[in-house]
Amino acid sequence: MQGSLERVRRVMAGEKPDRAPLFDLLPNDAVLRQFNRGAPVEVGDDRSAARAIAAAIDGSRQSQYSPAEARTEHLPGGGEKRVERWTIWEGTKSYSSSEEYREVKEREIAERRRSVSEPIKTGEDGYYLGLREVRSWFGDDFYFLLGCPSPSLMGIWWEVGLEEFSYYLYDCEEVIVEQLELNTERACRWIEGLPADDPFEAVFIGEDIAFKTGPMMRVDWLEREYFPRLARVIEALHGRGKKVVFHSDGNLNAIMDGLVEAGSDALNPVEIMAGMDLADLHRRYPRLVFAGGIDVSHLLPFGTPQQVREAVVKAIEDTEGQILVGSSTEVLDAVPLGNFLAMREAAMGYGF
Repeated sequence: MQGSLERVRRVMAGEKPDRAPLFDLLPNDAVLRQFNRGAPVEVGDDRSAARAIAAAIDGSRQSQYSPAEARTEHLPGGGEKRVERWTIWEGTKSYSSSEEYREVKEREIAERRRSVSEPIKTGEDGYYLGLREVRSWFGDDFYFLLGCPSPSLMGIWWEVGLEEFSYYLYDCEEVIVEQLELNTERACRWIEGLPADDPFEAVFIGEDIAFKTGPMMRVDWLEREYFPRLARVIEALHGRGKKVVFHSDGNLNAIMDGLVEAGSDALNPVEIMAGMDLADLHRRYPRLVFAGGIDVSHLLPFGTPQQVREAVVKAIEDTEGQILVGSSTEVLDAVPLGNFLAMREAAMGYGF
């Protein structure tokens, strides 16, 4: 949409744009068809999906843009990855005991330590080059976030599943902490290696670290081991002039101080049904930008268009415009086209 880039820039700078911007993920066949000139986006046609997304909203991030063909893949280290039309499920890795986990990770850590001081030429990295190409699909007038390495706490627990991770955190905490440290050091070197012509203005750090009821890990542990490392990564990004959008589902209220003090510029996706209240959050953190905030657990799939419009207006007013309007995760296929259009029209119609 015309003016998207400048619109989001202004909100991220704490200024008022011409109207409220839209930021989201759109894994929704009906929505993509609507903004693809009435034609369905076919399996694997990411370029058409990107054009449709750029016509529908002002900004987005790395994701699956077009539908996928259903299949099951066998992973090299064991386990399976199951791909459905709009969802990917990847199996966890199993270890026989905490002792085996420790032994395997200590070997991996020793190997990683051997290259820890080597500079990273990020501009030659395939992942980075791929994201630059993806950015070009959306066009120049679109706010596309760079997916950035991080302490990757989520990556550590996701590998084995949260239950097993909890045992390992108790039995061999130092191994978990060392992985966090190595991930942080690599992230900082990756950021230092960004090329001079890097076009990304903001980055996305995704770390699911909360349930709907509160943080997955003890608050004091996160404050001691996670947030200082997150702060180092964000400091490095700020040093390159980049804004940081931090993502975690769930109820983050107990750890919001840590996230803000670490330097996060924006929070995504603000899961309302998990107890995240935009008015309260804006009162506590008036400089923080919010990206999301429109409930997709119940409202967007099952509410009426009028209820959706009312929620959008309330979200904008509760944050005094410090929001990129979008769903509280993604506009999944269960969201009716009419409700997405109601969210879009309400944001586009709200001028400052």
